[in-house]
Amino acid sequence: MKIYKLPQLAELSPNNEYSLGPGELGGSVYLTYGRLRPNETSKRLTPGEGREEIICILKGSIRVKSGKTSFTVGAGEAFHSKDAQVFLLDNLGDEEAVYIAAGGVSPAALTPDADKPEAKTEEAETAAVQVDDEEYEITMDDSPDDGDEEEKAS
Repeated sequence: MKIYKLPQLAELSPNNEYSLGPGELGGSVYLTYGRLRPNETSKRLTPGEGREEIICILKGSIRVKSGKTSFTVGAGEAFHSKDAQVFLLDNLGDEEAVYIAAGGVSPAALTPDADKPEAKTEEAETAAVQVDDEEYEITMDDSPDDGDEEEKAS
C-alpha cells in the first residue's frame, strides 16, 4: 500500500492540483485534490468525455459556473458532473478553498458503439435538455418540508 500526501503533491503542481489516476492506480477511477488560492477565479474543471465526477468541497466556499448556470457550494457539500461538462470555479473567500473530485468511466461509455441507441430525434434532444436543467437542483437536507411547517406555525 502506498500513501499519497495530496496537499504536498498539489503544492508542487503549477495549477495547485494533483490527480491519482490510472498511471498510479491502474483501472478506470481517479481522484483529484485541488486548491484555489484566496479570491482565485475561473479555474476550469471538466471530467472529460465518457467520465463522471463527484466534486466535494472540503474547505471554503466555491462559486461554480457552467453555461448560464451559477451556484455556490460550501465545505461538506458536493455536486455531480458528467460527460465533459465544463465548470469554472471561483474561490469566494479570503482563505484557500480545497476540493476533491473523484470519478470514473460512466456506464454509457462502456457500451460498445453497436449497442448505442440510434440518433436522437428533436423531441428526445429537448427532453434531454430538460433533464440536464435538473442537474443543478441543490438539496440542502433530507426534510424539504421543514420550512413549510415553520411557516404554518407562525
